[in-house]
Amino acid sequence: MRRALLILPLLAALPVAGVASAASAPGPPGGVAAVARHAARAHARRPACVMPGRLAFTRKVGQTVGVLSWHAKGRAARWRVTRNGHTVGQTHHHTMRIPVALDRPYRFAVVALDRKGRRTRCGAARHVDVRYQPPGAPQSLAIAGGERGMKLDWLPGARGDGKPAGYRLLRDGRSIGQTGATAWTLGAMPNHSYRFTVVAVDSRGRTSAASNTVTLVTGHTPPSTPQDVQALSVSESSIGAQWDASDVGAGRIVGYRVLRDGAVVEQVRGTSAVLENLAPSTAYGISIVAIDGLGYQSAPSPAVSARTQDPVPTTGHAHAYLLASTSQSFADFRAHYRQIGYLYPTYFDCTAGLQLRGQDDPLVTGWAQARNVLVMPRVNCQGTARVHQLLTDPATRAYWLDTMVSLTQTYGYDGISLDLEAGPASDRAALTSFVAELAARLHADGKLLSLAASAKTYDSKTHPRSGIFDYPQISQSADFVIVMVWGLHWATSAPGAQDEIGWATNVAHYVATMPLHKKFVYGTNLYAMDWADGGGTAHPADTEEYGAILPRFPSLGAVSRLDPSVDSNHATYTDAGGSPHDVWYPDAGTTERRIQLADDNGFGGVAFWRLGMEDQGVWGDPLIAPGVSW
Repeated sequence: MRRALLILPLLAALPVAGVASAASAPGPPGGVAAVARHAARAHARRPACVMPGRLAFTRKVGQTVGVLSWHAKGRAARWRVTRNGHTVGQTHHHTMRIPVALDRPYRFAVVALDRKGRRTRCGAARHVDVRYQPPGAPQSLAIAGGERGMKLDWLPGARGDGKPAGYRLLRDGRSIGQTGATAWTLGAMPNHSYRFTVVAVDSRGRTSAASNTVTLVTGHTPPSTPQDVQALSVSESSIGAQWDASDVGAGRIVGYRVLRDGAVVEQVRGTSAVLENLAPSTAYGISIVAIDGLGYQSAPSPAVSARTQDPVPTTGHAHAYLLASTSQSFADFRAHYRQIGYLYPTYFDCTAGLQLRGQDDPLVTGWAQARNVLVMPRVNCQGTARVHQLLTDPATRAYWLDTMVSLTQTYGYDGISLDLEAGPASDRAALTSFVAELAARLHADGKLLSLAASAKTYDSKTHPRSGIFDYPQISQSADFVIVMVWGLHWATSAPGAQDEIGWATNVAHYVATMPLHKKFVYGTNLYAMDWADGGGTAHPADTEEYGAILPRFPSLGAVSRLDPSVDSNHATYTDAGGSPHDVWYPDAGTTERRIQLADDNGFGGVAFWRLGMEDQGVWGDPLIAPGVSW
């Protein structure tokens, strides 16, 4: 009995041809032949599936994780991926990231599963050798000097899988030393010929192919120094240069090295070049060196100066939050900066101990200010207990006031964007006095204060979100009050539009009654929220970028329409697990109507949360066009 139990799983795994052969062999009734027939019938009953094909495995140099991908003409419920016979995981997609070790062979296999998670008859496999990539060969090895000494220099080659460890200099094929730099100086003798190559070495001792070979014959005449070098501004980020060809010495000229402020930035074959990725409004010194076929270089030409152009300044007045943790937000800002007057990068937050933490991004700050966009970083702290202590504890209050003023002085900010949410309504007077003191200190330095405030349709002094904000009083001190006209539905609420138009209209009408209503800025959201299974605390919503979720609607089978009763877009779909989803999101049309609502009710401008992958049609609204003033 024990032996039969060991054989049965093995026979059940045999292919159909093997089972048929076993069934034809003589044997006692109910023995091995019957087991094999049963296995064949079970194999035949396996449901049909989608056959994966064209398996490919790719890996970026320097990484020990690659991507296995495959193609299929239909959809399987799920795919199971194995590596050398061991299951890596399952996925609904046609790709999977898989860890690997270098210099090892692998057999990757993909098998389609049905909706019940059973293996189907369809699968594919591929053998892959994950080879270690050595460093690339050093480039453009050149030599200069003569009988008193010589100097070699070169450019790094491509990086391989290992950490770069240095370069090994070879003379006539034999190593004479190693260095971590890209230059080497050594002595020479007259009437001698020297022949050099360089190889790169990584931390695992792997070496690259050899560089080009250079030869120095002492007494050799290098090319003449390039003459009539001219440099001129091309744009705010580029400078063009041109020069006359050098005279040939003993070897033909193979190229020219372009030096920017004394450092080599590129090598070209012709007598002109364009230097890119420069800072705007900046002067650079440009000089040229000629290189011949033996690796000799001329003396550098005298440096000529050229200044990049000043960038086009903004004439926009929109307020925009920039998410500092993603490059997409900065890219979106660069595309639309001429419509933005005030930038609120999310640099700083409070810790559990109410310390202010974060860091400036000099690229974002400098890029914006060079184009006359005012940079006012968001200082964010939320939570009832935290906000209460910040506003009422004398030591904490003083620390926050001093630190925020110091930030503007240290980094040259144009002001501060303060975001204190969920503070207790009982701290209404404390917040008003805090804003007044902060504004006074900032104004003394010529800085501005913008304050984010919860939306309200009337003034309730006990409301848990908006009660702390005394609109008439805080607008006396702050330069801008950003009214966050969204959040009617939130992550743990039931699904719905965040800014139903009826509610938003009532908020706008209330702000219109303020004595200083031009200080109020209408804040609107640009993102989507996706609730599953009716939302609530058990099923919190996922925040989605408009530009990320809309392209997925066709594959999700989503049905979307504008709900005119709330003036928001509503999409529904059912995921692969059978859960229903509700997605509510704004687009260019709904956002345009919010901007018009703000203009009609006398707001001083609009603010967007946040820059990133919003509906790009938003920027076509004439009310936020460059030069339009509210």
